[in-house]
Amino acid sequence: MIKRSIQHISAIWKNVKRKPSGRIAGYFIIFIVFTGLFADLIATNQPLFVKYKDNYWFPAFSSLWNEERTENIEDPVTKAKETIQFDIVEWKKMDLEFVIWAPIPWAAEGPDIFNRDYTSPFDKQYSGKDGKVVDAPFIFRHHLGTNQRGNDVLAGIIHGTAISLKIGLLAAFIAGLIGIILGLVSGYYGDSELYSSNASVILAIIGLILGFFWAFITRYYVLFDAMEKGFWFATMQICWSIVVCIFTSLAFAWFGKFFRNVKWLKNKNPFPLDMLIQRGSEVFEALPKLLIIITLAAIFKEKSVGLVIAIIGLSNWTVVSRFARAEMLRTRELSYLDAAKTMGFSDLRILYNHALPAVLTPVLIEITFLIAGSIIIESSLSFLGIGVPDEVVTWGSILSAGRQQFDAWWMVVFPGLAIFFTVISFYVLGERLREVLNNE
Repeated sequence: MIKRSIQHISAIWKNVKRKPSGRIAGYFIIFIVFTGLFADLIATNQPLFVKYKDNYWFPAFSSLWNEERTENIEDPVTKAKETIQFDIVEWKKMDLEFVIWAPIPWAAEGPDIFNRDYTSPFDKQYSGKDGKVVDAPFIFRHHLGTNQRGNDVLAGIIHGTAISLKIGLLAAFIAGLIGIILGLVSGYYGDSELYSSNASVILAIIGLILGFFWAFITRYYVLFDAMEKGFWFATMQICWSIVVCIFTSLAFAWFGKFFRNVKWLKNKNPFPLDMLIQRGSEVFEALPKLLIIITLAAIFKEKSVGLVIAIIGLSNWTVVSRFARAEMLRTRELSYLDAAKTMGFSDLRILYNHALPAVLTPVLIEITFLIAGSIIIESSLSFLGIGVPDEVVTWGSILSAGRQQFDAWWMVVFPGLAIFFTVISFYVLGERLREVLNNE
């Protein structure tokens, strides 16, 4: 199934590239992904390669798995001992025998004391060498300016790319996973294909109420303490509460089979699964998402990227669910699904091997739009100072810092352009994918 989906996506990509807009958007997204993946090597104040006192190191690469790497060396001439910790030593002030700097030799959080207080890209910039202040060489210039502390804006945008893509892709994955599962079962079973006895339904409702009481009400203080400790502790406790709630409901429903001798209770009726999922989706969509996101973010005192991913992902599954359901309703009428049912295949096998490949590719279009929307939401939250930790540099946090100094136009223009071109590229790619699929 996965192999067929990959082959189908590869064929679609060839058609997408035929149009200049789709080709440009696709290559720009590839460029953005590459930048995000290798941000720690593209923008860093540590050299890629250095020779110092007959020692050869790759500091930027070493810091990927050991940020506090320390080397004890000896001067070959004076025999003096020296200790170098890669993450805190000032490489630019050292008398290096040979060095290869990163394309952007500044870290996102590496202030330059010589170019503080909002240095413009076109201002005269300075550098320190041998105790003197001199004009900064081209490689050490801040090509997109600096903020108040002297942090390089271009380095911040590059590292913000990694954060934005991480949040956008993972949030879209969570929303897509939930939406596809609910949309598939909703469209496949509808309101008339899934039967359950009256006893099982009544007991399942009772179990759900009791499970909710045991999982959330009685564990209120445990959940509250977990939220105080941080996002991951809270996530584990909330997941455990959900498991308890679901297991209790299913366990009560299982006891419904013992009421076979009671005429009314043993009667089986269609279970309105589709109606329940759709009504739940409508209620969820009616709630103001931004207000929910801000409220949930405020509940957790410890900010984290994982919290933002979870909040955005759990608040955007409804769009994918509706689209997956619509595709499933269309696919359900195809003859090969009827043939699979006639051959006695299980529902799980039919959904996974036959229905999912047909539904997955069109749904990926909506997920493409969802990635763009998630990036916008993350930027909005960062702009408001909500969600991600303060020390994490994002496009939204750079924009927010630009509000403090209206003359620092570069802190608004450049991250704004990064958001604009990234989001518009995902939208253009999604529209091009839609055109290709409609013409198939």
